[in-house]
Amino acid sequence: MPGKLCTGKNENSAFNPNQSRVYCEGMAYRASGTAAAKPLTDNPHVAGSAAAVTWDRGWTLANSAAGGNVAKSDLGCCAQVPMVPV
Repeated sequence: MPGKLCTGKNENSAFNPNQSRVYCEGMAYRASGTAAAKPLTDNPHVAGSAAAVTWDRGWTLANSAAGGNVAKSDLGCCAQVPMVPV
């Protein structure tokens, strides 16, 4: 939804579009290949940082939908990305 942020959890936090971006990037990364080819360990952010945690949340959500599509209700502000086979 335009103008809406998403981070994979319900929270009232300061405006931070970067968190929303990395959540969607994590989701899209996992959706673009198998878990073996696109592992969670490829997270490009500093371990333990807010961005790394949020990217992991996006990756994990997409991983749970492997072989199908992430439900629209779970996408938040992210674009639908077709999942590749497991």
